[in-house]
Amino acid sequence: MRLLACCCVLLSGVGWAADAEVFHGWSKDGTWLVYEQRSHDDRVELYFCASETQVQPSWPAALNALDREDGTLSCVRFLDPNKAPYQWKTQLVLPAPSMSQAGISISPELSTDGESPGFTLVSGDKKQSCYASATREDSRLQKTWFHPSTRYVAAIIDGNFRHCAVTLKASKPVVKPGGKKK
Repeated sequence: MRLLACCCVLLSGVGWAADAEVFHGWSKDGTWLVYEQRSHDDRVELYFCASETQVQPSWPAALNALDREDGTLSCVRFLDPNKAPYQWKTQLVLPAPSMSQAGISISPELSTDGESPGFTLVSGDKKQSCYASATREDSRLQKTWFHPSTRYVAAIIDGNFRHCAVTLKASKPVVKPGGKKK
């Protein structure tokens, strides 16, 4: 009986992990990014997305001729990852996961506010909300990354990929009398 209960718990965790999204990184200039979606039936779909709608991505020219799906991000989707541009991974940078960079940090607490659910960037006393639909009270912030330029931040929340353009400016550290940073 205990063995059966243990197997059920393990298999339910495997099912959740199979539906997770994986972030591959940004282009070196940050104008485009790639993430993948894995489904429970072993399908893998690749998404090549523009980081911002008003900036032309520097991605492989072949992607410009393909239809984009517009949502939170404007993306070209490959149902077959083998048809993606040759050596696309070599054009990306994936920094180590980090909760802060250059004076900007990510609050570990998620917002479940109906108008702006998601995660929050903090710099001194300034804050920026990064939208992440379907964020619930029991949602978990799993991994976060900053682009080396600190212009973009990405997060995995409950296995789902989220991206945000950083509009905050890093605050200067306040120095207390005696020369110590606050």
